[in-house]
Amino acid sequence: MNRILHSLPRGVPRSVLLLACLAELLAPSAAQARTPTGAYPVKPIRLVVGQEIGSALDNAVRAITPALGEALGQQIVLDNRPGVGGMIAMQIALAAVPDGYTLVNAGSPQMIAPFLFSKLSYDFFRDFIPIARVSVTQNVMIVPASLNATDVRGLIELLKSKPGQFNMASAGVGSASHLAGILFNSMTGVDALHVPYKGGAAAITALLASDAQYMITPLAAALGQIRAGKLRALAVAGEGRAPQLPEVPTLHDAGVKGYRGSGWNALFAPRGTPAAAIARVTEASIEVLGRPALQEKMLSTGVEPGLLTGAEFTRFMREEMTRFAAAAKAANLKPE
Repeated sequence: MNRILHSLPRGVPRSVLLLACLAELLAPSAAQARTPTGAYPVKPIRLVVGQEIGSALDNAVRAITPALGEALGQQIVLDNRPGVGGMIAMQIALAAVPDGYTLVNAGSPQMIAPFLFSKLSYDFFRDFIPIARVSVTQNVMIVPASLNATDVRGLIELLKSKPGQFNMASAGVGSASHLAGILFNSMTGVDALHVPYKGGAAAITALLASDAQYMITPLAAALGQIRAGKLRALAVAGEGRAPQLPEVPTLHDAGVKGYRGSGWNALFAPRGTPAAAIARVTEASIEVLGRPALQEKMLSTGVEPGLLTGAEFTRFMREEMTRFAAAAKAANLKPE
């Protein structure tokens, strides 16, 4: 107040002085104006998604966001920006004002990106704040129902009987399904031709037509065809069996000791986002993921609740980076 009094010219009416002082007392500082108060959020939140509508990751997000928006008291608006392995979505989020109203959905593709692109425009661990891992998607090994292989051991024997003559499908070079398949090949010593398709849906279509003989893909993408009897699930790639397919063993239990390969889905904010906003979204994520009805809804789409926050989540991401580094090496990926 004294600063205002001394800065104004002499002779200014007393009423003007009082209004000036009152304005300064009521006006928030620049830092206060940018920091969410206890009322956060006060407007809809944009969630940038790095995959197309209908993808396994997108379906997982859409299963969660209505409940999360309800808990936060604001609508969460999904902004699908697929392309370049999720890089476009990450760049859009990083360029946004870090005020808590732009979040980004990320996961396994961001662990793969450093092994595909030599000059990323961002550093995942430096430029983004992890909020919460919200779901896990089991990968599943699938074959056409007509293939003469009813289990993992039978598939390995079939592939080894004709080296290089069977096709392994993937969603594209450097995709999670590519790395998962190559890791399986290297661990079992099989030789098959990798056939990359333009997305997971096209790869699954190739299996349905028997143009490819096997694939390891997110369960959410193949569950419908498995239940319809058109594809056969030989194993899942997580640490435990999938609740949706309790009769299907893990690859580890099926004989590929030490194999693990699951996708995951999480919320991040650009670096600089106020701690109050991070804490509020974290709190809401923990609350909604504890709801039995939401858990059932997630399982019905092919994903599992997979809450991780704080230091535990950060440690998990570091371990994932190590795992994908091994897979990228086995696939002989060269960053471009």
